[in-house]
Amino acid sequence: MEVLKLRYMKRIQFTLGSVGAWPSHIFEDTPTKKWTVIRRYGYTSFLFTLCSIGMVAQVTYLFKNKGILKFIYLGQTCITLLMSCVFCQRTTLPMLTTYHGILKDFISKFHLTHHKHTSEFSLHTYNRVNKLCEMATIIQHIQLFTSALMFNIGPIYSNYKSGMFSSDEPVNGTFEHSVSYALPFAQNNKAWYTVICLYNFYVSYNVGCMFCCHDLLICLIVFHIWGHLNIFEHNLNFFPRPNTDDARTVPLRYSYEENKQVAQRLQDIVKYYIIIKEFLANTSSAYSVTLCVYYGFHLVSDCVLLLECSTLDPGAVATYGLLTLVVYQQLIQLSVIFELISSKTDPLVNAVYGLPWECMDNSNRRTVLILLQTVQQSLALKACNMVPVGVQTMQAQIKWMCSI
Repeated sequence: MEVLKLRYMKRIQFTLGSVGAWPSHIFEDTPTKKWTVIRRYGYTSFLFTLCSIGMVAQVTYLFKNKGILKFIYLGQTCITLLMSCVFCQRTTLPMLTTYHGILKDFISKFHLTHHKHTSEFSLHTYNRVNKLCEMATIIQHIQLFTSALMFNIGPIYSNYKSGMFSSDEPVNGTFEHSVSYALPFAQNNKAWYTVICLYNFYVSYNVGCMFCCHDLLICLIVFHIWGHLNIFEHNLNFFPRPNTDDARTVPLRYSYEENKQVAQRLQDIVKYYIIIKEFLANTSSAYSVTLCVYYGFHLVSDCVLLLECSTLDPGAVATYGLLTLVVYQQLIQLSVIFELISSKTDPLVNAVYGLPWECMDNSNRRTVLILLQTVQQSLALKACNMVPVGVQTMQAQIKWMCSI
């Protein structure tokens, strides 16, 4: 497939494939065999099980140390526990038929590669969207690897600074971990610290992939929906007007033959809009629970981070300040991208009303009226098929969190 040969698509295939989240089998015509299900979903199921065990260990750690350690030291475990919940939900995506369907439709039909030949403006939009997708892919992968590295480097440096790696360990010194667990063995020795540290690096990469790359995939789909809406708006704005030789004396009306052409053009426009709306509805259905869990994660984790930073303790600000900025940046970034779709409603309504309907016959006018009523319906991805996600949802969420 031509789409899968694009650089940004190759990158996202590789990264999601490394955590078993890219359903490559839907693009292959391989026969189903006895071990097919294990080959497709074995690694994903392993990650789900591993994360579930880790969540139990984190919850146990929180309960054991609830009255012993200060909340500043338990806050990071709260955040990683919430991230694990999101990770568990996203590991189930490759097993869902709705996820398979939306990816297959996107790559085989909806991607602008399949529509760039329809007009010069379509080609221009295709090139513009491809640049956006390429930039977004590079930025998200930089964020992925940087965050996974920094998340684990900080505790290692703290342990080095406190002398835990030296031959003479400080009395009553303890190793600091990027993620804390309640384990059935003593963790305060170099051997087990090394094992847990390597495990945390592995888990950080997996969680980062699930967060950054699934967000990236949603963004790529949104960019292409936005591109199609731009092409649709352009087709409306440049709708051909009636051809008349004497516009001063003859009313501007389409001739009988022109009305036939107008009817066909309107039919193509309506079909195109139906394709966009159906794909948007399918995308919203496929990512409905994912968006709900994601915004729920931000609703709780952002409150925890603000609570940690509100003490203005230098240690808390140093530990959670940058993390708070990164988490809020992710929320704002995704919400602004979703707003690209929602913001197209009013321009499309104006573009439909700007059609030369006064020059058409009654049949074509009825078609324009139906199209006008249709485009007035809000365009937005919805969490749990109820709450539209975008800048307004993000503003309400941040306002609520800051008011607590």
